[in-house]
Amino acid sequence: MVGTVTAAVLLLVVIALAVKLLLQKKRLRDLSESMEDYLNRGGEPAPFSLREDAAAPVENAASELESRIAVLTERLREENERTSSLTADISHQLKTPLSSLRLFAEMDGGEHLAEELGQIERMEKLIGSLLRLEKLCADGYAFSFAEQPIRPLIEGVWDELHALWPDRQLDIEGDALIRCDGKWLGEAFRNLLKNACEHTAEDGQIWVKIEQTEHTFYCSVEDNGGGVREKDLPHLFERFYRSEDQAQSGSGLGLAIVKEIVQRHHGHVGAENGKNGLRINLEIPILNLTKT
Repeated sequence: MVGTVTAAVLLLVVIALAVKLLLQKKRLRDLSESMEDYLNRGGEPAPFSLREDAAAPVENAASELESRIAVLTERLREENERTSSLTADISHQLKTPLSSLRLFAEMDGGEHLAEELGQIERMEKLIGSLLRLEKLCADGYAFSFAEQPIRPLIEGVWDELHALWPDRQLDIEGDALIRCDGKWLGEAFRNLLKNACEHTAEDGQIWVKIEQTEHTFYCSVEDNGGGVREKDLPHLFERFYRSEDQAQSGSGLGLAIVKEIVQRHHGHVGAENGKNGLRINLEIPILNLTKT
């Protein structure tokens, strides 16, 4: 009789421990899902636990970590706003003397007028690009997302650029329908195609390949300009970066703007040397497409 009671008690203890372990396992699984939602989708931070068990320290460490991330994120946002504001102030202050320089150069009409106006125009474009980049970095633009077919968007951009580079040839393969801001993604493709045109010969060829899976949009833009040195590839999306053998006509901001635009679409952009030249690869997740 005593042995039977002891066995029953042990069985109850084992069951209680098993239930406790299962509950703690569920709490840890819920915590993992909560942290993933917080980091990837901006969900609610994990609450501080008042329990006294083995899972509580893990829950509280996660809560503390998320609180620190929130503080650092806010500090970074404020710093970006200050930087953007400073850049905007400097840019606007430079526009007035540049306009005056243009006016005086045109009035004087010297033998170097064309070169002077060309340099002034370059400075104006550089200021405009820098201001646009800083506002993008500081979330200073409101993006408007809607379903957009990509091939017509790229064709429209190419129609604008082809007049400047009439000898370049563009070949587009594939199409996709994604949720994006057509204006800004068009700006990204404009910079990519412009970059390809600037780094190819007069009979240059550019290939755009578009692919779409259930969850991801892929696009590559490749030219036959010979590519860049391997050591330059990790730096191509840095502002003002130029390789030693690159022409100095550009602003050095085009690919940095592309990177910011793609990131605003929750995507990724990278570069590699293809068979014929530089290849830029874009990946953008397909979100909230309307089901038919």
